[in-house]
Amino acid sequence: RALLRGALGLSLALLLLWASLFLYGSFYWAYLPAAAVLRPLHLAFRSDCDSPGPELCSFPSANVSLLGE
Repeated sequence: RALLRGALGLSLALLLLWASLFLYGSFYWAYLPAAAVLRPLHLAFRSDCDSPGPELCSFPSANVSLLGE
């Protein structure tokens, strides 16, 4: 009887795992858009500040053209 309960519990756990993976994959495929724009991005940092130490003193910035190459 305990073996039957264990097998039933394991079967239920595997069924729930399969269902969750299937539903996650279905949601991901149906609702998340594919990457439409891929461009190289070269970030620039300022290093001409007066702060002592190796830290950068600016936020990263870049100019990106979305019109084409």
